[in-house]
Amino acid sequence: MDKQEAKTQVTQALQRLGLLVSRKDMAVLSEFAADADVLLVGSERGEVVEGPAGLRDFFQRVFRSPAHIGWEWRKVRISSSDNIAWLFAEGEVVIVVDARPQRRPYRLTGVLERQHRRWFWKHFHGAEPSA
Repeated sequence: MDKQEAKTQVTQALQRLGLLVSRKDMAVLSEFAADADVLLVGSERGEVVEGPAGLRDFFQRVFRSPAHIGWEWRKVRISSSDNIAWLFAEGEVVIVVDARPQRRPYRLTGVLERQHRRWFWKHFHGAEPSA
């Protein structure tokens, strides 16, 4: 796979993840590798989640909240080598509660692995920069 094709497919994986999270769709779990060492580090205290069961519990808890979460990316950088890709995205997290959106700066780093012709998240690390 050439680097441009990998970049396109990883961009699509980033968009799918955002869409599923904004819809509160548990199909989001299928975007992550099924490996025990898959890791999600969210921007809130205590949001360090490992493995498929941890991801399921995390998203169930997040999706029970009245808030709807989405991202708007201004800048996305993607690099790859063989079946591994890593990305950096910078933009805003958009949190909507009672039809009132709140926007905050947000950064995301991620590592994805290509398995069976599809890219899966192995590592997700989101952060709200303090300055």
